[in-house]
Amino acid sequence: MSDDGLTFYREQFAPGCFARDVAKGGRWVNLMVGHQGDDGDRFLGRCVAIVEDSQGLWPSFRLDRRHPQAEAARAGELQGWSVSARVYRSRREVVAGQPLLTREACGLSHVAATAVPQYEGAGVLVARDHVMVNAGSATPRLDALKALGYGGQQK
Repeated sequence: MSDDGLTFYREQFAPGCFARDVAKGGRWVNLMVGHQGDDGDRFLGRCVAIVEDSQGLWPSFRLDRRHPQAEAARAGELQGWSVSARVYRSRREVVAGQPLLTREACGLSHVAATAVPQYEGAGVLVARDHVMVNAGSATPRLDALKALGYGGQQK
């Protein structure tokens, strides 16, 4: 890893460093295509659950199926994944002659599909389809008001 392109280090996340996010469910964490650009164009999905075990952090996302990359993400074709996190506490040490930053307390901002994988083993574990049953309208109250004549053009 490098923050400036000149100084390189290894990075690891300590077990429990995202404990606060896990406890709150991670619903604010978005799945994006890349780390930079227009958020509307990059938005690929939203976190619906997040858990952590001895193997790492396991977020689950609901994909925006209208996004051009949604099917590629679902199929596991997007191979590079990275996280954007606020780091609240780190420990720096030198291991085997290389700097190692251990992230001890973090807040997850978003997960991004990237051209180059940032973390070994990161990827799509399972993708499922779901069928909406009796979904009805996404805006039933608005539909009811429009049926009563509200929201129309005023003359």
